[in-house]
Amino acid sequence: MKQSSVASCRLPVVSVGAWLTALVIVLGSLTQVAQAQTSKRDPMTDAEVDQMREAADYPNKRLELMVRFAKERIAMIELLQPDSESAATRPKQVHDYLEDFIALLDEIEDNIDMYQSHQTDMRKGLKLVIEADSEWQLKLRQLKEKATPNELEQYSFVLSNAVDSVADSAKNARETLQEQNTLAQQKKLNKDYSQRKD
Repeated sequence: MKQSSVASCRLPVVSVGAWLTALVIVLGSLTQVAQAQTSKRDPMTDAEVDQMREAADYPNKRLELMVRFAKERIAMIELLQPDSESAATRPKQVHDYLEDFIALLDEIEDNIDMYQSHQTDMRKGLKLVIEADSEWQLKLRQLKEKATPNELEQYSFVLSNAVDSVADSAKNARETLQEQNTLAQQKKLNKDYSQRKD
């Protein structure tokens, strides 16, 4: 009697224990990914998000708000004195404020790109960004100079990213301001975002 082809194609037998081990590994990995996603800090408070939403059609106001929020994060870092009671937690706090600051700079860049793509006038806001970038470059340099080696070890990477982000922001804002001035001369700028032609 011929053996059926189904019987000859048997899959290797895997023990229940091996399946359970594999399942635990997969679930553990998914849990770590979920925790990483949910633990990401929001750089803005609910009140700040509301202010941003209200200013959506007004790029100059929106850029002014974001510059103010970013300045507040830098000011919070300056308030953290190394010799205070919170000296032990200071490096972590500086790290978190720098991450928020970088996220706000990214938000500024995204908004500049969005408004520029619709030729919306934001020259006043761009000037505020350019001035703030100069101020931030100085403050970040001072932060690095005043930090102890132990502190720098804990936030030097994010500080370096902040310095790079400010340099990129300054370059982009200057270039966009030149483009905006050209568009203004050609009378091709929309006064606010609601006037865009999609």
